[in-house]
Amino acid sequence: MSSVEQTAGSREELTVRQQQWGTTSFALGTAAVAMMMCPFLPAWVPNWVRFLPVYFIVPAGIGAVVCGLVALRRARGQEEAAPSRARAGVALGTTAVVLSLAVIVWAIWALNQAYQ
Repeated sequence: MSSVEQTAGSREELTVRQQQWGTTSFALGTAAVAMMMCPFLPAWVPNWVRFLPVYFIVPAGIGAVVCGLVALRRARGQEEAAPSRARAGVALGTTAVVLSLAVIVWAIWALNQAYQ
């Protein structure tokens, strides 16, 4: 194998690795948003399947944001990097965390209004 073939092979591997940056962030963000819909599953679904994922929304969202920001930081300055998955993961994770916190604040406000 010549050095040209080795270089071409390593470039292809490098390109494949760079295209996958942000995949973890995107998967975590998608999972966090999907877990928000679990309480709305039909009533015949067991309660543990409907409500257990709710406890993991905020950790998954925070993980998506952190992984996405790390991927964006590593992709900065590299011409061949396409950080679109990392950006989408950060957006999905932020959405999951903000909506969860908004629901918690609303529930606290509603309960305070009910007992006054």
